[in-house]
Amino acid sequence: MIKRRVEYPESAQLFTLIPKLRLYDYISLDRLHTLDGSNMPFMTWPNGMPCLQANAYMIKTRMKPGRGGNGPSRAGTKGGTFGEYAGKISHLIRFCYYNNLSFIALSDDDFCEFIDGLRREMKRNQPNQRKRTERTIVGIGRRCLSFLAYVGEMSGLHNFVGIDGTISIYMVDSVYYRNGKAFTRSSVHHRSFRTPEAKKTRQPIGEATIEKLRNAIDEMSTSEFLNNRRHLMISLFEELGARRGEIQPITVAEVLAAAKVKQPTISVTTLKRGGMGLTRALELSPPMIDELMNYIRGDRFIIMKRFKGVPDHGFLFVTERGGRPLGIDTFTTEFSLIRRAAGVEEQACAHLFRHAYCTNIVARLIAETQALSPDSFRQTLMTNKMLAERALTKSGHATLESLLGYVDTAFKTKSKYEQIIHNVEVAKIYETYQKRRKRLLDDFAKEKISKEIYIEREQSLTESMERLLKVA
Repeated sequence: MIKRRVEYPESAQLFTLIPKLRLYDYISLDRLHTLDGSNMPFMTWPNGMPCLQANAYMIKTRMKPGRGGNGPSRAGTKGGTFGEYAGKISHLIRFCYYNNLSFIALSDDDFCEFIDGLRREMKRNQPNQRKRTERTIVGIGRRCLSFLAYVGEMSGLHNFVGIDGTISIYMVDSVYYRNGKAFTRSSVHHRSFRTPEAKKTRQPIGEATIEKLRNAIDEMSTSEFLNNRRHLMISLFEELGARRGEIQPITVAEVLAAAKVKQPTISVTTLKRGGMGLTRALELSPPMIDELMNYIRGDRFIIMKRFKGVPDHGFLFVTERGGRPLGIDTFTTEFSLIRRAAGVEEQACAHLFRHAYCTNIVARLIAETQALSPDSFRQTLMTNKMLAERALTKSGHATLESLLGYVDTAFKTKSKYEQIIHNVEVAKIYETYQKRRKRLLDDFAKEKISKEIYIEREQSLTESMERLLKVA
C-alpha cells in the first residue's frame, strides 16, 4: 500500500547560526577542555522546537578530526560547510515533520519517496523547470543518509542505514585525481539516486559583459559614492581574482601600507583551504592603488565623517547609510542589481571574475611555455612542480585539478598574450593600463571629470606605465 505524502512549505529556514559557542570536549586532570563552535547552526523543526537529533549530529560533525582540528568550515553569513549540511538535512526534517514520521521510523520506501519529492519540485517562476539537478539531489540524499546513520547509532540500531539495512545502501568506487596522483574513493549510493548529470562549468566573465556592467553603474547609481564604490568593487574582483570572502575583509590600513612600497601587494586569507589561516599576496597595479586611494581619501572619508559618532572600524568597503562594514552577501546583491540594470541575461556574478582571472593565469603560462595543445600543457603542469606551485600560489587553489579545468578555455584566449609581446609581465601591464585609460576617457566624455583632471591623470598613467615597462 502506497502512502499518500503531504506537500509541505519550504520557505522558513530551519537553522540559525550561533555567533559565539563553546562545546564540551573532555576533562583531563580536573580541567574541562572545550572546542570552538562559533557560527555553528542550531537546528529546529518547522514549528520552531529544537531538533535534538539534528543538533547532536552537528556536534558530532564538529568533533571529527580534519581541517587543523576545526572541523568543516563555519565561515561566512551562511555558516560555510556547516550551513550547507544544515540546509541539506533540513529537507528531511520537513519531510518527516509534515508526514508525522520519526527519523527512526523511516523505511527504505519512505526514503525513496523523500528523494522523489525533491525531484518533483519545480521552480516558482519557471514551472516547467526542475528546482534541482540530479547532482544536487544526490548530494542532499547522501548527507541525509549520513544523518540517518547517526540517528540509528543513537537509537542502538547499528544497521539502520547500511548494506542490507533498514535503509539499504551500497558502495560505488570511483577514481579521482589530486595533484596528478590517482586515488580510489568509495561513495554511498541508494536505489533512489539516478546518475548525476555532468557537472556544468561556468564560463569566465567576458570583456564585453564587464563593459556593460560598468556602463550600467554610471546610469543606475543614485549617488557618486555608490557609483565609485561599485566601480572599485569590479576593479578589485577583476584585478585580484579573489573570492567574496577574501575581498570583504580588506582594510584601509592594508591599502595604505601597500601604497608605500615599490611593488604593492595585499595579503588575503585564502578560503577553501581548511580554515588554517593560509594567506597569499596579490599584486596591486599602480592604477589600482590610485583608484583605492581616491576612494579612501574621497568617497569613504566623506561617509565616515558624516557618521563621526561611530568609531571607524577600518574596513575598506562601507555602507552609504551608517558607514558600517559592507557584508559579504551585499556583494552578491550589488552584482545582481548591476546585472539587471545592464540587461545582461547570462550570469555575471562576482565569482565569474575569479574564473576570468584563473583563466588568464593559465593562458599566460600556456604562452610562456609555448604549449602546442591543451593536453601537452596539462602534462607540463603535472610534471613541472615549480610551474604548478607558482600557478596555485597565484590562484589560491588547493589542488592542481581545480586549475586544470581552465585549460581548454585558456587555450582559446592565449593568443592575446602572444600577440602583444612574448614577455608575459609586459603583456599584463599593457592590458591593465589600456583598461584604465579607456575608463578615464569615458569619464571625460561623460563630463564626470574636467579637462585639466583628465590631462593630469592621463599623463600620470602614461608615466607610470613607462616606468613599469622599463622594469619588466
